[in-house]
Amino acid sequence: MIFEEKKFQFGIIGCGNIGTAIAGGLIKYGNVPAEKICASDIDIPKTEGFKRVFNIQILQQNTLAENSRFIILAVKPKDIPQLCSEISSSVENTSVIISVAAGITIESIHKFFGRKVPTIRIMPNLAIENGKGIIGYCWDGVDSNILKEVIEIFSRTSLCIPVKEQDMFLITAVAGSGPGFLFYFAEIIHRYLIGKNINEEISRKITATLFEGTGLMLALSEQTPSVLKEKVCSPGGTTLAGIEKMREKNIDRILTDAFDAALKRAIELSK
Repeated sequence: MIFEEKKFQFGIIGCGNIGTAIAGGLIKYGNVPAEKICASDIDIPKTEGFKRVFNIQILQQNTLAENSRFIILAVKPKDIPQLCSEISSSVENTSVIISVAAGITIESIHKFFGRKVPTIRIMPNLAIENGKGIIGYCWDGVDSNILKEVIEIFSRTSLCIPVKEQDMFLITAVAGSGPGFLFYFAEIIHRYLIGKNINEEISRKITATLFEGTGLMLALSEQTPSVLKEKVCSPGGTTLAGIEKMREKNIDRILTDAFDAALKRAIELSK
């Protein structure tokens, strides 16, 4: 595949949470200059915020599609069919579609465009904005050198894992939804501390540092989470008392059910 020169390297359609996270990650960690990124959204206040934060150019979606090498579809899954139909005539076969829509298969994207277009399907999470994201990806019709270029850029922002498309549902449930689950746990800890008369700021700092420090220990260790957990659980100690209470409440089953619910929903979105 040979690219004709395009004004923008990345065009992001959708200026919501994930579009914002992707833009931030590309600029701060992906070494993509802000002037090589453009964005579009039907929600004008969102585009104004995007421009203010990132200082990137805001375009109409068809103009964006005509002038971008990599067109990132960062809208809600329910909006993908209409979006693809609307920009189809503006997308050249030398451009590459990058879809982040949960549950929307590459085959469906081709159907919505009315033809096969080079497509990379990715499932990032919000931590891409801080250079610590996770991205599962699969592709169809993309030149190997172009795929390598895209993944090299995203690898500066995230752990990038090639997967079979059927496994994208699992990546969505774990890596995509996982941050929300962890934020929920953080919310519980934060609220518990405040309920014990620790002020809000200190409670937030304790919670954030707890997650940051524990995550770093896990990242730097070659031991499994189970082994690391046991190292903290002294016989008759406070941690073991809490763990035993969680086991009594069957926390394993609750969390497994939560991931299964997210997985089920990801599959439903593909139908």
